Amino acid sequence: MAVARKIRGGVVRFELVAYGNDDKARDAKEGLRGEVGTFGQVRVEHTKTYRRVGDGMDTVRLSGPAFPLTVFRGRRRNGQPSLSKAELTLDGDPAELRFNARALRKQSRALRVDYGGREYVYSSDGMGKPNSLVRDGVRVALRLGEFVPSLGVGRIGEVVGPGDAVDLAIAIVLEEVDTDLLTVTGTALSSPFALLHHLSDTAE
Repeated sequence: MAVARKIRGGVVRFELVAYGNDDKARDAKEGLRGEVGTFGQVRVEHTKTYRRVGDGMDTVRLSGPAFPLTVFRGRRRNGQPSLSKAELTLDGDPAELRFNARALRKQSRALRVDYGGREYVYSSDGMGKPNSLVRDGVRVALRLGEFVPSLGVGRIGEVVGPGDAVDLAIAIVLEEVDTDLLTVTGTALSSPFALLHHLSDTAE
């Protein structure tokens, strides 16, 4: 795992805005984009129109000149890839993902990500509260930002500690993933909506 640069001390804040391109194109994209300090531009996106395939999976991709190409793939839920049957790769190298959807305590339900010898804990409090990715000495937190009509909601991010492009890539790509299963309330509230999206995706 090659890391070109790091944030040197202090706190770095950044903003990602919601965007979308040509609505008429079959491969039209939507997602988040912005500039993250010295790392420059980053973009995380997925296709606007879900293309039904046999395995029911969906994909989100993150890219930027200073970032590893990060791909998250999971079973489609609530219009996004989810943690069900999830796969995460950075520049083609797989990360290991673990979580316990049956646990009652928030910390026990958190997503564990092992990559390049690092151990991350990703937690979500749900209901508009910040999501956090933490490893030894580094914390990346993102909360809801500005709402753009017809496009979606941006994000306000904060990095504490000597974070690098890998830390940021994992935290940001997860913003375009349905992580409701990490919260008891989110799991309960999302179930009927997940059913509606499933019926929509499978309709002829």
